[in-house]
Amino acid sequence: MFSRRMLSFILALCLIISFSACKDADNPAEIESTPQNSEQVTEQAPAYINPLTGEALDSADKLGKKPVAFTINNVDVAQKVQSGVGDADIIFETEVEGGITRLLAVFYDPAKIKTIGTIRSLRIVYSDIACGLDAIMVHNGIDPAYCAPYVKTISLVRDSIGSAYSYREKNGLAYEHTLYSSGDRITKMYSDKKYSDMKGDTKWVSFEKDDKSATPTDAVCTSLKVPFSSSSVTNFTYDSEKNKYIRANSKNVPFTDCKTGEKELFTNVFVLKTTMSYYSNNYHRNISLSGGSGYYISGGGIKEIKWTKGSASDPFKFTTIDGAELKVNTGNSYVCIVNDTKEISYE
Repeated sequence: MFSRRMLSFILALCLIISFSACKDADNPAEIESTPQNSEQVTEQAPAYINPLTGEALDSADKLGKKPVAFTINNVDVAQKVQSGVGDADIIFETEVEGGITRLLAVFYDPAKIKTIGTIRSLRIVYSDIACGLDAIMVHNGIDPAYCAPYVKTISLVRDSIGSAYSYREKNGLAYEHTLYSSGDRITKMYSDKKYSDMKGDTKWVSFEKDDKSATPTDAVCTSLKVPFSSSSVTNFTYDSEKNKYIRANSKNVPFTDCKTGEKELFTNVFVLKTTMSYYSNNYHRNISLSGGSGYYISGGGIKEIKWTKGSASDPFKFTTIDGAELKVNTGNSYVCIVNDTKEISYE
């Protein structure tokens, strides 16, 4: 009798243990609540990356938006009143007419802008670059002979900035050198004109990931001289402490922001060589963006590269000389587009 009772007790105990195990298996949430399992399912928050710099954005809401691009005055007399150039994610410089250059300042996040200026009129080459970056093109007027009819044929969202989103500042220069804007004004423009609702598809370069260095090792480059014309030359000097290049004028005097007094610093410098000619008026420059050779400069080093673009809506593509995809250091960039007859110098 005793053995039967014991046998019954053991069977009952086994059933209880089996039921408890099944209950845990049917309720994985209870299992995952243990410290060991919670460590296994921990995930890092996703990173939202600025496609123009490779740096983290402060909000997922800013991802997939259209950047903004400004045509910036760069004649000698107006260089001393430039502002916001060093804050841009990318600066493009090339010749426009009469041996002078203009800049295209591109920001992925309009809220990042402090002040930007002075703003001038649009040329074809910059409409193509902005279109390829899927940016909102902001300018003050437009070349009526060549650029005005051209932009009607491409999918470029542009805005000849008005008084609601800009301001004039007396700086001792002629009226055309006095137009500025700011982050709050451009943010308002995005909101008022529904630019914030537009989806963007911005492509730029491939950034090296996981904190790896993409610094060129082909040759040392601590100083760089880029001649656009006999009257327009831009110099760069490497600051090893900041690991960036300082932009300077033709006399190698560093540019400083007229509002903050800060020097303009860039992580990456590109020199893109291409063919140039004159339009039929023998004044405005016709600059090919189909592709060519060039250089990538960063971290005190330089290497030869190849580049292509193509039509207005196409993005830039960069490769090494052997055709491999070019990897670039995380940070802002300065892009010099020069006539392939010009010789840059570096050491």
